[in-house]
Amino acid sequence: MTELIARLLSRPGVAALLLVSSFVISTLMLVPPIFVMQVLNRYVAFGVDGTLFTLASGALLAVAIEFLLRWARLRIANSVSVRADDDLARKLGEGFTDIRLGHSETVKTAIKRRLMMDLDVVQSAYSAPSINTVLDVPFTAILIIALLFIDPILAGIAIAACLFLLFCAIASAAAEKHAARDRSSADRPAIGPIQDDIVSAPAVVRAFTGRPFVLHGWRTAVRAQQAMARKLAHNRGLVGAISNATTAVTTIAVVGIGAILVVRRDIDVGVLIAANILSARAVAGFSRAALVAGTFARATQTLQRLRQVEKLPREARSGAMLGDFAGRLTFDDVTFAYGGTSAPLFEGVTFTLDAGDILIVHGANGTGKTSFAELVSGLRDPLRGAILVDGVDLRQVAMPWWRTQLCYLPQDTTLLNTSISDNLRILSPDLDGAALNRAIQAADARDLVARLPAGLETPIEDNGRHLAPGERKRLALARAMTSQGKLVLFDEPLESLDAAGKAAIGSLLKSFASSGRTIIVCSSDPSIIREADWLLDLDQKPRPRLEKGPGRKGRDTRAKLALAEAEAPAASPAASPAASPAASQGGQV
Repeated sequence: MTELIARLLSRPGVAALLLVSSFVISTLMLVPPIFVMQVLNRYVAFGVDGTLFTLASGALLAVAIEFLLRWARLRIANSVSVRADDDLARKLGEGFTDIRLGHSETVKTAIKRRLMMDLDVVQSAYSAPSINTVLDVPFTAILIIALLFIDPILAGIAIAACLFLLFCAIASAAAEKHAARDRSSADRPAIGPIQDDIVSAPAVVRAFTGRPFVLHGWRTAVRAQQAMARKLAHNRGLVGAISNATTAVTTIAVVGIGAILVVRRDIDVGVLIAANILSARAVAGFSRAALVAGTFARATQTLQRLRQVEKLPREARSGAMLGDFAGRLTFDDVTFAYGGTSAPLFEGVTFTLDAGDILIVHGANGTGKTSFAELVSGLRDPLRGAILVDGVDLRQVAMPWWRTQLCYLPQDTTLLNTSISDNLRILSPDLDGAALNRAIQAADARDLVARLPAGLETPIEDNGRHLAPGERKRLALARAMTSQGKLVLFDEPLESLDAAGKAAIGSLLKSFASSGRTIIVCSSDPSIIREADWLLDLDQKPRPRLEKGPGRKGRDTRAKLALAEAEAPAASPAASPAASPAASQGGQV
């Protein structure tokens, strides 16, 4: 209820209108029982047709007013959650796109998907009918007070029924919360990954005779999901059955005890019928509340999980923008480790690259080449030390600006599920056709685009997994080429490419070097390594070794490597600039 109260308080004028209309509607609900009493006591007793006409006209007018008020209240209640639902969807989208990569990885993909889908649960819980149902409950007191004036015993029956249904609503909410926790339990098989295996990897399943394994996992996950769905449906059906039974028992009790009172002449038949109508309406309000209680409980669970996501650190959207980035990059004693690991992936990395320098980062699989690229791109933060761009700590820089300074080709060539044109323009939405065609040509992707059914407007599906790896790489390279950034950052650029694609990468790197761009390439390919001014060897643990590369060619390239004094003798003078006098005195080589 906290969220509902917050939504109502955010729109005080609307909340006041809803409360007033609910009060008036509850008051108008007294009209039918009053009409019954008056007809039986006045018209039946005296038979004056004019009296019946007057009573019926007044009752019909009250019913019409009640209907119009309910219609107007429904329209008003719709406006309560429009802004809140929009804000919730925005926060969820921004949360998953802005959370720092290392923290985002701590949230399971299944939980992210469930949160996305459960937005419908929140919207349903705080829809106009649900809000009105909750607001009707306190004004049921008007009907109970009217019953007290008729007879305290009959009122007591209605009160007991309402309290019982209130208990059922609380129990239903508790059951929904328990089911939500059970659904999130780590012991339950997750159906999402199995769905991905069946839908996205059928060839792998068949080629490696994985059908029995995958189908067993599918049946297990589906059975668990179906069991949970049946349990929830049973609980909701039980609440409905209890509500119906409570209404019936209340009617029997009111009519039975009322009949005794009629025989004793404590009340008349008209009053008995009116009391039955009042009690039925009072109980109906609580019955509806019991039915929506579970929905509110599920919505509360979703909101709690969302707030946990909102607390995770986010990437900076604001910060310093250096204007004309010169291309100077410095790693100052940078150490990186994944969360939950006992040892860093690498530590003590220190160097400075000036505009035009070429650094090749090489090493075996799993040594941290992609993590290094993600550090440079600002997707990850170092555990210790600092990364400086033109002397400014990268953590103080506005990330949207920094990304425009990069010509970035990640190893993971995931595409967005939109058209190829939109994918290539994502960094520069205003890119004109000529510039886009140049980027496509530079990436050797012209033939690929030409043979697609709708060319640049061909939609990407399944994040591009329907394309060959080399085709995705070419499109990702074309996307990178739409940037005029002065820092080129390529991660495994030759992976999945044929000879023509590799030749295009080679030509691009030479073009970048001749234009004075700073270049960082993460690759162990010999054809890439021979172009290096500097080589960073991530195979050397825990402190990677920085050494001069074969492509230095006498340029005035400056770089430095800080090694622990204890490790200095292990590096030969020829292999490490740390042995030079300038390095030993804290200068740059």
